[in-house]
Amino acid sequence: MRNDLLYSLILVFTITLFGCGKETTLTTNPVVDNYIYDVNGEIIYQSSLQKNKQKTPAQYISILYANLFQTSIPVDVLGVLGEVRVALGDKQMANELILNGFVHEPNVLIVSNNEMRNNVDEFIDETYLRFFLRAPTAYEKFELKKIIEEDLDLTPELIYQGFALSNEYQFY
Repeated sequence: MRNDLLYSLILVFTITLFGCGKETTLTTNPVVDNYIYDVNGEIIYQSSLQKNKQKTPAQYISILYANLFQTSIPVDVLGVLGEVRVALGDKQMANELILNGFVHEPNVLIVSNNEMRNNVDEFIDETYLRFFLRAPTAYEKFELKKIIEEDLDLTPELIYQGFALSNEYQFY
């Protein structure tokens, strides 16, 4: 009698434990409101209005490094730059100093002045995608092209610095 009761309890426990359960499915495809093109797996924004989350200091530094060097930032470099940014206190000044240091590194990937001036439209499109992850509006393209063509002292380094220090670049 005692064994029957023990077997019954084990059976009820087993059925309760393994018999009842809500079936769930795991979805690995994220739903994003932006358009996704599978060229580089990057999200392309339709306008700057879609960017409403401010980058953290670590995100800003690592994304800036990736945009300029086309590779991920070494962890030790990110740690040191994060400490420098905190030590300076002034966020804008720290960003300018870090950017200036990156732009003058020998292995930074910046197009030459001749390449920029030979195909201004392509340079503008690539720069907007590289830094803002979106295509320029017709007005933005017109104005930047006009500035590049009129100012012969304007270099790709200066344009990259302008993009990286802009308000839009601070958000994603």
